[in-house]
Amino acid sequence: MDPNDIKDWLIPIASFVGIISTSVGVWLALKEYRLKLKAEQRLAESTRAETDIRLFTHFTDILEVATGRRRDPVYSKEVAEKLLEKLNVEPANANFDYRTLRENIATAALLHSWVGNSSSDAAFASITTLALRHKALIPSAIQALESFNDWKPELAKKYLTLLKNARPAADNLETD
Repeated sequence: MDPNDIKDWLIPIASFVGIISTSVGVWLALKEYRLKLKAEQRLAESTRAETDIRLFTHFTDILEVATGRRRDPVYSKEVAEKLLEKLNVEPANANFDYRTLRENIATAALLHSWVGNSSSDAAFASITTLALRHKALIPSAIQALESFNDWKPELAKKYLTLLKNARPAADNLETD
């Protein structure tokens, strides 16, 4: 073999090795980039889920204001004692249902903490605004406003009309 032949082959072989190593490096970098993108997407979905949970929680709180009542009723000690006596409540029982007891006490409440009309009216507007901004809330808002028809029919109808008219347009939008 002639040294000139070896010299002629060295340049293409070195170029081929350089191209292969560069290609492998680019492929590994793209693979790592795709993994990072997937991790960021999972993090974004997780963050969105947490945000949605907080949004739905606050939305539910606004619904309570819209009904004109706060969550915890005020009841007298005597009513609670009579209720417990009437229900034959024995909390030591393993099958005792505290949720049912709480609901029964709440329905026997003497007083509820009422909100003002302006707070209730503003809550109707807030429910609609949030639903228009976040399309995931539209079905919940429509259901809530329909149930408020007996509470404040004129406001419920006004905001129901807005939501129902916006519903087809919201279905075409991407989720916020």
